[in-house]
Amino acid sequence: MKTILKISLLLTGIGLLCFLGYKVANKITYKKEVAQLLNTVPEFSFTTLEGKNFTKNDLNQDKAIVFIYFNSTCDYCQHEAKSIQQNAEKFKNTQLIFVSYETKELIHQFSENYKLNNYDHITFLSDIKDDFANRFDANSIPYILIYSKDQQLVKRHKGQLSVETMLSFIE
Repeated sequence: MKTILKISLLLTGIGLLCFLGYKVANKITYKKEVAQLLNTVPEFSFTTLEGKNFTKNDLNQDKAIVFIYFNSTCDYCQHEAKSIQQNAEKFKNTQLIFVSYETKELIHQFSENYKLNNYDHITFLSDIKDDFANRFDANSIPYILIYSKDQQLVKRHKGQLSVETMLSFIE
């Protein structure tokens, strides 16, 4: 009886290790695929605060692009927005795209609070389907992606990023 119990425990342990190994291998493969997809700006469709669709085709082909995934109640996002607003002129050759899963009203209020709605090179988008998180592999807020003028990924960052660091990747 003890032998059967030992064999059962051993087989259960081996099965559990195999299962965990399989899950880790799948996660690594998934991360590599996502990283490959993010090497260039992926296809997307979000909504402007005016209710119009905004897609990859609407990106400015002559400017570097910075995607900032944010939430209006996030302290780090608020600090990021304040810092960008204080240095907005340094980003004049960059298209800043703020994306949030919040309502258009909350996003609009955020853009007004930080006076970022007054710049042509800054766009706020609503992602009510929460597609950005999946498509751009965003699992933190703020989450920043910096693309060159030719839409090649330069920097992928989870968390707040200083303006100086952002600009160093853009230039």
